[in-house]
Amino acid sequence: MKRIFSVLLLLVLVGIQAQTKYFPQVFFDKNKAQEQINYGKSTLMGVASTKQKNEFGFKPPLGKKLYPAEGTVVMLFPVTPYFEEFYALRKKYEKKPGHTVYMSEEAFKYRIETLTGPKGTFTFERLKPGKYYLETIVDFTAKGSYTEQTARTDTYNGYGNFLYSTPVYQTFFYNYAAANRESKFIEIKADGELKEINL
Repeated sequence: MKRIFSVLLLLVLVGIQAQTKYFPQVFFDKNKAQEQINYGKSTLMGVASTKQKNEFGFKPPLGKKLYPAEGTVVMLFPVTPYFEEFYALRKKYEKKPGHTVYMSEEAFKYRIETLTGPKGTFTFERLKPGKYYLETIVDFTAKGSYTEQTARTDTYNGYGNFLYSTPVYQTFFYNYAAANRESKFIEIKADGELKEINL
């Protein structure tokens, strides 16, 4: 009975951990955020792309570039103290199982969106000088592989006596749906600037 209780307690604790949520505690100044995303004279032009991660979870520098489908949303947020704390929390917790970082609904409203064109191109117009954060999710079809033993080869000596057996392996390839988040901080320093980036 004591063992069953311990197992149930462990499951409850795991469930509680799975629901751990974090929100920035810094005050969100909506007036400052609105002022930063008001109209200016600058233009930001970019190209969004990603690469399939290798078995170690890294994107190889020489890997093939994969572009988002046309019409993929690219978001631009003003970098406020609230957003800086949100980003720091996400960087700290997002890879830990059972931890999720959220932005308030009000803060999420203060953003600008655009859609990608051919080959991941996108444009933000009429921006003011300031610091911004860009983010998009690139969906793509990834390729994977696995190796499986499919047979064995037996070896015999000249008298027909069995010596040893060698496994035969075959590699199988498959496709699966995947998505990477691509993001970047940028700064527009002068009103009327034309800035070009790769996201």
